[in-house]
This record gives sequence, C-alpha cells and structure tokens, in this order.
Amino acid sequence: MLRISNSPTVVSNAMVGLAFVIQGHTAFWSERITPPALQMLVPLTLIVVVLLLLYFAGMVLGDAFDVERDTIQRPDRSIPSGIITSRQAWSAGFFMVGLAILVAFGISIAAGISTSCLALSVLLYTYLHHARFLAIPLMGLCRGLTIIVAVSAFSSDYFSQSVWWYVGALFLYTAILTFIGTYENNSTKKTSGAIVLMVFPLGVAALAQGSPSPIVIGIAVAFCAWMMFAWKNFRKAEEGSKHGMHTLLSGFALLDCVCIASLGEYHIMVIPALCFVLTVAAHRKILGT
Repeated sequence: MLRISNSPTVVSNAMVGLAFVIQGHTAFWSERITPPALQMLVPLTLIVVVLLLLYFAGMVLGDAFDVERDTIQRPDRSIPSGIITSRQAWSAGFFMVGLAILVAFGISIAAGISTSCLALSVLLYTYLHHARFLAIPLMGLCRGLTIIVAVSAFSSDYFSQSVWWYVGALFLYTAILTFIGTYENNSTKKTSGAIVLMVFPLGVAALAQGSPSPIVIGIAVAFCAWMMFAWKNFRKAEEGSKHGMHTLLSGFALLDCVCIASLGEYHIMVIPALCFVLTVAAHRKILGT
C-alpha cells in the first residue's frame, strides 16, 4: 500500500534541494568575509519527514479512493483483502497530510505554504488520477514541488533560476513516466518510445551550472544507459512492463545525481546514489507500481 520501495527517491529529491540551498547560501553571503554557517541537519531531517509523509499519504489515499475498482479488479490489495479498512485508510492518509503541513509550518512560513501547495496537488491527483490527461501534469507537479518544498525549508532567499529549471526538468521526467505508466496494464510497447524525451530533463540537469564536467558527463551516460534498459524491458512480454516502470522510477535518483554533480556538490551526491541502489534493491521485493 505504501509503495515503500519508491520512497528513497523522495529522499534523493530532498538532497537536490539541499544542493541548491548550499549554492544559494554561498551566493547570498558572498559579500561577507565570514558568512554564517548553514544549519543543515534539522531543516533537512524535518523536510524529509514532511515529504515522506505526503508521499505515503498519497499512496494510502489513492488506494482508499480506488477501493470499489480494486474490489473487482485487484481483490488482493490491502483494503479489499481486509488487511485495513477503507475508513482506516482515509483517516491515516488525511492524518499524514495534516501532520506534514503542521511540521512544515513549524519550520517556516515559506515551507508551510509550499507544503500546503504540494498537499493540495497530492489530493487533486488522488481524486483525478483516472482522468489520464489531468493526472499526468498533476503527478509532474507533485514531484516538481518537492524541490520547492526542500529549498523553502531553509530560506526563500536561496531560490535561483537553476532551481526553477530543475523543477521543470523533474516535472517533465515525471510526466513522461506517468504517461507511460497509464498504459502499464495495456500496451506499454506503444508508449515506451516516449523514453527518448528523457533527454530533455537530462540536459537541464547536466547544464545546471553551465558546461558539464567529466563526472557529470559520466553520470549522464549512465542515465542514458538506464533509460535504454527501461525501454528494452518495456519491449519484453509478460513482466517487462513492471520492470520497465521500476527502472524509470529508480531513474529519479540518477537524474538527481546528474543535477547535484553539475552543481559541484559531490559529497552530497553520495546519498542520491545510495537511494538509487536502495530503490533498485527494494523493487526486487516490493512492487513500486
């Protein structure tokens, strides 16, 4: 129900936010000889909790909304099988949404407002996720907002043009993934060609700070290879669609690695790289879609 195997990618997104914050902090205090130290641990920890709460809330509320459909089509799911009641799912989902907003406002007003926008997007997606051409941009908006929420947890002064470009890149990656995923139970062979469009979010991530370094180019090549692997999975019969979606989902963390490397924050990139490995490993045991 919680799709916990995908949750490391949410942490990975938060680390991109932190990379932008470090860049913004340096630029904001560049005229000072001794700038104040950036306090990272508490805001980062709290905002990761906020983002995970909203992610899990979206999963639970989505299943609660689909209970009638799942009773017929997927009776083995948590609510139809009786593991949890529909009322419990709704209660847990809205509790997590409320708690996330409360914690975010405890961090700052900016974090609270951006988190409220993300929560609203999650709820809209939950209600409209079967309306294919509304669900695609809404899901993209949800992922893109994670970066805004993460940066807002530190200071609204740390937003730069690069932040907004990467928000757009993450929106596009998610929208393409969601478009392909909407046909997961039918024929992804026809839509998997859209994977070629992933070159656009990759380009934005790689060029976040101008000309890419050899490290950025290396990770970008690995990302392209991973996308090719996803495409090959989609072309297979039977389990290919599931494996293809899992490949794209774990690709979030690789894209984050490209962006963080392009910002030169290599020490932070270790965490998204670990998130990538964890997501791939978790998908072997727990379905992510």
